[in-house]
Amino acid sequence: MANIFVNATTARRDSRNNSVIHSEVRSIESAVLANIDVGTLYANVSNSTTMTSNVSYYNVWNGVTTDPTKLDQINYVKDYFVNLGYAVYIGTNSTSNNTITWNISW
Repeated sequence: MANIFVNATTARRDSRNNSVIHSEVRSIESAVLANIDVGTLYANVSNSTTMTSNVSYYNVWNGVTTDPTKLDQINYVKDYFVNLGYAVYIGTNSTSNNTITWNISW
């Protein structure tokens, strides 16, 4: 029997803002590559990305507000790097105290 309605997996995939995820991943990858070149074993990304510059991502990550789409985006980026073998810690930006920071180590 052919499906006439979108399944849950497709609905979740299509509700992600892929441009936000792509941009976030590329920014983190750039920081990782730059730090590999200088012999550092970690990269911190704390500003100039959608997720690190937007209070709403911080609020979702810390359970202040609920936004399943934003939480899914954060987890997707985190899982992307974890699946590549990196350790990923999402913390609080100590300068703003209301945005996230990515800490990637290898």
